[in-house]
Amino acid sequence: MKKSRLLYAIAFCMKLTAIQIFLSAVFTLSAFAKEAKAQGILDRLVTLDVKNVEMKNVIAEIKRKAEVDFIYSSTAIQTSHKVSIRATEKKLKDVLDELFKPLNIGYKVLNDQVLLYKTDGTKITMITLEQGSEKKISTIKGTVTNAQTGEPLAGATIAVKGKNRAVTTNNEGKFSIEADPGDVLIISSVGYATNEITIGAETTYAVKLNASDASLGNITVIGSRGKPRTNVDRPVPIDVISNKDLIATGQIDIGQALHFSAPSFSAQKFGINDLAPLVDPATLRGLGPDQTLLLVNGKRRHKVSFISLNQGVGKGQVGNDINSIPSEAVSNVEILRDGAAAQYGSDAIAGVMNLQLNNARSGGSFRVYTGVASSNPEHDDKGANANLKGKSIYKDGKKDGESYKASLNFGLPWGKDGFINTTIAIHHNEAYSREGKYKASRGWYTSNTTNDSILVLRNGINLNRAVLGGAKNTNAGIFINAGKKIDDNWNFYSFGGYTAKTVVGGVFSRPPSLASRRVLKIFPDGYNPIVPSKLKDFMLVTGIKGSLGNDWNLDFSAGHSGNIVDLFAENTVNPSMDSLSPTKFYTGGVAVKQTTFNADISKSFKKTTWAFGTEVRFESYEQKAGQAESYLAGARARTGSDVGSSGREGYTPQTQGRWTRSNVGVYTELEQEFSSAFLMNGAIRLENYSDFGSDFSYKVAGRYKVGSKFAIRGSVNRSFRAPSMPQLHYSNFSNIAFDNAGNSIYTPTLPIRNQLVQDAFGISELNPETSVDLALGVTSKFSNNFSLTLDVYQIKIKDRILLSQPIDAALFPAFTGTNYRQVNVFLNAYDTKTKGLDFVASYKANISNKSKLNLNLAFNLNKTDIEKIHLPAKIVAAGIDYNTNPEAQQDIIYFTKGTPTNKFIGTANYEVGKFTFLLRATRFGKVSDPLAPLFVVPTDPNAIKYQIFSVKTVTDLSLTFKPNPKIMFTLGANNLFDVYPDLLETPQTSDEVIYSRRVNQFGTMGRFFNFGINYNF
Repeated sequence: MKKSRLLYAIAFCMKLTAIQIFLSAVFTLSAFAKEAKAQGILDRLVTLDVKNVEMKNVIAEIKRKAEVDFIYSSTAIQTSHKVSIRATEKKLKDVLDELFKPLNIGYKVLNDQVLLYKTDGTKITMITLEQGSEKKISTIKGTVTNAQTGEPLAGATIAVKGKNRAVTTNNEGKFSIEADPGDVLIISSVGYATNEITIGAETTYAVKLNASDASLGNITVIGSRGKPRTNVDRPVPIDVISNKDLIATGQIDIGQALHFSAPSFSAQKFGINDLAPLVDPATLRGLGPDQTLLLVNGKRRHKVSFISLNQGVGKGQVGNDINSIPSEAVSNVEILRDGAAAQYGSDAIAGVMNLQLNNARSGGSFRVYTGVASSNPEHDDKGANANLKGKSIYKDGKKDGESYKASLNFGLPWGKDGFINTTIAIHHNEAYSREGKYKASRGWYTSNTTNDSILVLRNGINLNRAVLGGAKNTNAGIFINAGKKIDDNWNFYSFGGYTAKTVVGGVFSRPPSLASRRVLKIFPDGYNPIVPSKLKDFMLVTGIKGSLGNDWNLDFSAGHSGNIVDLFAENTVNPSMDSLSPTKFYTGGVAVKQTTFNADISKSFKKTTWAFGTEVRFESYEQKAGQAESYLAGARARTGSDVGSSGREGYTPQTQGRWTRSNVGVYTELEQEFSSAFLMNGAIRLENYSDFGSDFSYKVAGRYKVGSKFAIRGSVNRSFRAPSMPQLHYSNFSNIAFDNAGNSIYTPTLPIRNQLVQDAFGISELNPETSVDLALGVTSKFSNNFSLTLDVYQIKIKDRILLSQPIDAALFPAFTGTNYRQVNVFLNAYDTKTKGLDFVASYKANISNKSKLNLNLAFNLNKTDIEKIHLPAKIVAAGIDYNTNPEAQQDIIYFTKGTPTNKFIGTANYEVGKFTFLLRATRFGKVSDPLAPLFVVPTDPNAIKYQIFSVKTVTDLSLTFKPNPKIMFTLGANNLFDVYPDLLETPQTSDEVIYSRRVNQFGTMGRFFNFGINYNF
């Protein structure tokens, strides 16, 4: 139930006050705890009786008896020196004083360990004590190389054990990381054995990873705030895709690269389907685009500001535009395939995607890429599709789908210990078209077939006019990731970027025979509208992180980000204005912005990590009206002509406004290692939204190792997704939808805050979507070369939000006098259950010192069912039943069968000398389009009447030549065998649409040749 504003304010103040009090207590008590703990170690009793024994053996004996670890440099304190000492039940402090003071060796308790150092000022001295304080090593530097070949390893991960801190090596294999004496560095890279190094006196390390014991685990930070662990050791499933893996796909953007890398991830491209072409509707585990949380460097990123209103996958949902981030700026992508709202907040029902940015402080790379579709689809000679046989890559003298990309990444030092890593990227792809030839009973000019053919030929009309494949896209952006040491305890960091994108989509043909849309004085031969969209994305996060000693780690940050979209229509008219109409329109704009403040604190014990924190978030949504001509009803409106800019009608002044809300979330998380085999993790989170109230989430996950090669893991969590700002406030009073016959249907979309909606339907708010996720899995590392994971899951979601089917306004007295024929509104309408299975197997072997083979097989199976349909009582009372309503059943099919219910990816990567061969096969399961009727209606009344698109397998092949560590050439063929989705049994919209524009397995581009050059410096 909606709370009063007073209760909101009280809840808000109470939470902030509690946080402030708690943090103050932590800061104060931790300082006392630190001193008390150190004194407790030095008060331990020790008995020794040694004579003329090497110091290293004496230290080992003290370590055993006092149960304390020592940190020292053997060279600095000369552990080969022989000493003698006798002590009976003496305090450790007294023993150390007697043993080391005569040798000018000092000691200090750090992080449950005793640091030994020289006090005579030599170069090897690790630390110099000041009055009551300690000085830590500022920066640890090093290089990671292949132990066999000496080749530097780019993208290797270096993590500080027990702390949420990790970096990756640059293209020269170099790294720089903040660490304290006694910290343990975990160094890992795909295909190499993981190595661990304890920080001692040295500040520079040369790390050699042995490729003969290929490691299959990638160190991950996402999943818990405990110790960095390999993905196979986590209690929840995580995919880790490196930048190298992304580039190897031969795809131009990061969304498509992940589409062919992670089986549970889908990001289909669309041609004509409202605003869907502006962003690939990315999904995890077959759920909605808005049910995955996107993080960058562990910080929340905004969603898009627009909603696709047409029927199909993602209708009415607000997803992430992952393609607004250049793939070259990303060191790796972590995909957490498990509900995680208790840890990271709203939206994480399906899981979390975390993009780790490159943090190298030197070196860089320059990459150029180009490609072109080389398709020749041989379609069945069936009805309107016969004209497509032998279609070439050239259309109107232009190459089809031609793509270019250039990117520059470079790291620069910021002082002695900081870094500034910058990525600049621009890419452009031409549209590609897979349309049929316009054919309608009305003809292009006239319904008289003979006369129409003569006129078409005489006027040189090309009936292949609509762009029904992929939209023209130009994308340019810059991303910067920076960090620098402030003092011995604190580090400053900042990252973010700006991306500008222009997408030019197509719209169906407007022939001169169609009276409701024609303006013969402007377009006597008809016209094809184009609908450009300009998108701007920005993000800036700044913060500090550090420690208070004794493994108290703190991270405070503030961020601001957003998505701004301006919409246009060109080469079109407002038919109701006749010859007075312009041919170019600004049709309006939408924008979302968010400002976040985060405080994250964790404490690492020997076997336990405790974390807690808060996020305060302010969100806004803005909608702007278009120019008047884009929505005005001209004189011809009275005779039945369409109103507004044809192809994309403008937003009216009624839609204009700016709305805001705030959110406060607090969480706590605990990870406990009960033994080396048994690990448990738990989290709870409370969030309060100013517009709908509070929500509570929890999560419990565990992993138990059975022997040395197997582990069982499982989790249960309750997550939620708050209604997005566009779902709450978007409106469109000039929206025109079209049926498959091309007829116009006026269907305004009204927001839940609209008084008419509240009066008509008896609803005043949207509830959050809530989920319960159960998961169980097994992981196995049979050897250093072979591992697999198998996870099964069930996700039940209540109150899923969807955009309703058009509701007959005449059934509701509240709409009397509005002239609305039908209305659309967002509703909490469905409860769903998704069951699925994820499987990943990896095999890596070094055949010789100069060759190695990597094999990967991964697949996802998922099935979604509607468990319950619940509509507002007044809608039910009006006789609307979504259990029987044909239009509502269409939505259900898109929900449950619109994305592939299975996807298999098999990859073979063979490196030999300077060459790398990559072969990948991706098998996409069936999808269904309820708006694609079968060509022949079966006589069985119970038979399925809509088209089911069959299983397809896409094969990719690439060859990479690396003459030296600095330069790399890659030649690839995506969709080598030129595979296409099934054709529509019944072409749609005057036969122009021959492939479904509402469901999609892998796009309709066909074969695509690409070539890339990567230069490292």
